[in-house]
Amino acid sequence: MRVVPYDPSWPRLFRAEAEQLMSDWGPHAVYVHHVGSTSVPGLPAKPIIDLISVLDDIAAADELAERAALRGYEGMGEYGLPGRRYFRRPGFHVHGYAVGDPAIDRHLAFRDYLRVHPREQTRYGALKTHLARLHPHSIADYMDGKDSYVRQVETTAMAWWARVPLVLVTGPVGVGKSTVADALSDCLSKQGLAHWLMDLDRLTDIAPRAPGDPYAGGPLRASVRAVWRVMRSAGARAAVFPRVLESSAEAADLAREIPGAELWMVRLRASKPVLTERIAGRERGESLRWHTERAQHLAALMDRANLGDLIIDTDGKTPEAIADMIARGFRARHGWLWGDRSEGDESG
Repeated sequence: MRVVPYDPSWPRLFRAEAEQLMSDWGPHAVYVHHVGSTSVPGLPAKPIIDLISVLDDIAAADELAERAALRGYEGMGEYGLPGRRYFRRPGFHVHGYAVGDPAIDRHLAFRDYLRVHPREQTRYGALKTHLARLHPHSIADYMDGKDSYVRQVETTAMAWWARVPLVLVTGPVGVGKSTVADALSDCLSKQGLAHWLMDLDRLTDIAPRAPGDPYAGGPLRASVRAVWRVMRSAGARAAVFPRVLESSAEAADLAREIPGAELWMVRLRASKPVLTERIAGRERGESLRWHTERAQHLAALMDRANLGDLIIDTDGKTPEAIADMIARGFRARHGWLWGDRSEGDESG
């Protein structure tokens, strides 16, 4: 039983093993996460790489046990945790869970919380080191010694993890919602934030439309609910959706499909000549006429409703410049994602 200082080679060892797991488990593998203390830069740890393999069906783990055995893994079944499939070999432990299993959230919340809260990380590291010295020959006593602390931090981390920023980028047809959302996604990626980007207007390309639902709101809401479950198990902390929205109620309906969503609506505007020019660059004939009229109708409707928490005039601005404005506003609202606020103030 030993705890050693953080080793910078651990992420590399994880990546190599994760690539092999994704190859071995083929179409059943949804995602592989690095969890446990070796996944937190700077944290002392037992020198064992813990991986979570997210599977489309937990029964697949039993079918894949033979492949795991070929690479030296011992299959341990649930090993005391319902819903898990546990495999181990020297230096590596793999925990298999089905998409949507709450245990995935618990592991990711604990990991990500420690990653952005250095004071908590320091306390945990000191406790682990102390217990390893106190119980060098008993893993049970070591685990018992940190159980209370881990439960306490898990409670805080799960409350922190449960908050999900949702950015709805709206505006009339042709204003550049999708392009700006793509650029915003790049900004968030550079800041290390795992998120789900989905053009909801494309997600609703279905024909025929249901009577009374010309813009496929029913399939849209059901799709967001179903896909978010997968994206959450893949580690998404936030969502960015470009979508034409005609009311705050429509935005709220979408937000309800993501548990814990904290809705922020960004509306893009453009002058009539600029909007017309942009639409003419991609539409022709009857489609051009329809989209132009639709854009003007939506622009007027959104102005009357004063739709949007942040309204940005896009004339003369590049998508990257607009996205940077949104990203700065996002960071100001949700700095707790990066630990920007004091550890005693997670209320937002």
